[in-house]
Order: sequence, then structure tokens, then C-alpha cells
Amino acid sequence: MAWICEVGSLSAADFSVCVVGSRSVADLLVCKVESRSASQGVDGLWCEVTSRNVASSKVKFVNSRSLADLLICYVGSRSVAGWAKAHRLQGKL
Repeated sequence: MAWICEVGSLSAADFSVCVVGSRSVADLLVCKVESRSASQGVDGLWCEVTSRNVASSKVKFVNSRSLADLLICYVGSRSVAGWAKAHRLQGKL
């Protein structure tokens, strides 16, 4: 499941994320969903939550690719969401 909570500092985050504009650069293609049940079991479907206690991952968004643990590109379709390339965070979101 990918229940994502944005946090304010790198020290509070499980990992850092940089949003990129190109699918070819991204590690993960992400589609935002409103339902927690829709995101269960799929790393590419992110349901944003406000509570750290509920979140499966706490992330800090950064502007620099070099500071990011994960590069994502937002997509509009659930069918294309998912890993674009092998990554150490696969299955851990």
C-alpha cells in the first residue's frame, strides 16, 4: 500500500522524493488516488494522508534530483502507474 504523508524535514522522512516532468527520467510513475483501498498493494498509486500514524511512508519532497532517494512523475491514469525501472524501494512504499 502507498499511503503517503508529506513531512517537513528530511530527518522525519523515510525517504526524499523529487517530482520530475519526464516519464523517461522517473523511477516511479505515480497516480494519485482518493481511496486508501485503491492504493493497497500498488506502489504507483498514492493516497495522501495527513496522519503519520496511518501512513505507510513519510516523504519529504525536494527540488534537487541529486538529493532525492526517489524520482517520480505524476500520471493521470492508474493503468500506467508503477515502477519505470528497478529500484531499491520497490515493495517498500
